[in-house]
Amino acid sequence: MSGRDAELRDRRLTALPPVVPGPEAATRAAMRGENFPVAPRVLPARLRGGLVAAYRYARYVDDLGDEAPGDRMLLLDDVAEQVRSLYAGDGTRDPVVAGLAPFVSRQPVPIDPWLRLIEANRVDQTVVRYETFESLLGYCRLSADPVGEIVLHLFRSATEERLVLSSRICSALQLLEHWQDVVEDHAAGRVYLPQEDLRYFGVPESDLAAPTASPELRALLAFETDRALAWLDAGAPLVSTLHGWCRVAVAGYVAGGRAAAHLLRTSGHDPMHVRKPRAWDIAVAAGAALVRWPG
Repeated sequence: MSGRDAELRDRRLTALPPVVPGPEAATRAAMRGENFPVAPRVLPARLRGGLVAAYRYARYVDDLGDEAPGDRMLLLDDVAEQVRSLYAGDGTRDPVVAGLAPFVSRQPVPIDPWLRLIEANRVDQTVVRYETFESLLGYCRLSADPVGEIVLHLFRSATEERLVLSSRICSALQLLEHWQDVVEDHAAGRVYLPQEDLRYFGVPESDLAAPTASPELRALLAFETDRALAWLDAGAPLVSTLHGWCRVAVAGYVAGGRAAAHLLRTSGHDPMHVRKPRAWDIAVAAGAALVRWPG
């Protein structure tokens, strides 16, 4: 192993211990903080394990992009090299990437979704504002849509039509998470609310750090929440095309999005006081998703 390889390995594994495969409890705790059930307990162990491995990888890449000390671009480039090495059949020295081995053999997943998740975090190093909603959707195609592709491939349910619907759901979930995390993201120096929308609703960025949401910010978030729900509705027919465990999993993801939107509404669209969905919130919406989604 070269000196550079050893340095990169050590920096990854010491800076970001929660996503190393060893501490399963930390990974599962992070999963519980998501808006949707990442790997429902009712799923068979093989499928559940695959979803956990995919989530661990996505968290790993996100943490490198958000928290790693030093040259984050270099670290992200190294992970991309390890993914390519794994897919080339040469193995990998990265323990998190090694967890993706079943996706290459038993449940083939194209390499592209894994690499796009890395690209999203490269973008995060240089882009901290989005002028238009369309440009924000372009970011979601890197940061969120690949997850849906991975899930459909894991369940051997990927078709061209389903991938289109899945991308709508994933983009909606990403948007709703951004609206929940307006305060946290602003404190970290990022604003995902489109700049053109901030101007239209008369919301200065200073409002994003206020102790309570201004009427203008609430109006803006009500608009953005409705727009995210429109994307969720546009993808929801995916549920009715699926069967078995895949239908259960995807219904849970859609339900999580609906629960998140409901909580934004019940908070008065105040990101300073909104809470994330709990298991019961998602369970209620999931029951409806299995039987009543459009399509």
